[in-house]
Amino acid sequence: THPDAPILADFVRRADILRGPDKDGKLKMLIGQVEELVRAGHNPVIFCRYIPTAHYVGETLREKFARGGHEVAVITGELAPQEREDKVAAMGESERRILVATDCLSEGINLQALFDAALHYDLSWNPTRHEQREGRVDRFGQQARVVRTVMLYGENNPIDGAVLQVILRKA
Repeated sequence: THPDAPILADFVRRADILRGPDKDGKLKMLIGQVEELVRAGHNPVIFCRYIPTAHYVGETLREKFARGGHEVAVITGELAPQEREDKVAAMGESERRILVATDCLSEGINLQALFDAALHYDLSWNPTRHEQREGRVDRFGQQARVVRTVMLYGENNPIDGAVLQVILRKA
């Protein structure tokens, strides 16, 4: 074994303690925002930057919203392009949908027929990326009268604060 293995194992153990909406303030805020969106009749797409984050968010949302009749799916770059399209299309069988995706769905696939809200869980340094994400649902053919977008950021998170300042400056 590597000499740093016990140190890394301790980091993993401590990080696991922070999992879930009771300990993770950003995840708790996300749940509140999704509750508000679905209460208003929206079918949201939550965009995450990282694959593990998408799975973490998707697992939590599935636990919270599947009981209420929502189909919750996670689509990441782990899937081939055709598999992504098939998984999105399969969500059309459910009336109430929540999709968690990485930026593999921020270009090239139209989501406006099934979704009418975009939520940015992770901020991108490039404001164009946010526009691309939102453009998947807010585009020609969207039937909803209102399309919502939400950008989450942690006020006490120095990374989110720095990224938000860059986004605002570039925008």
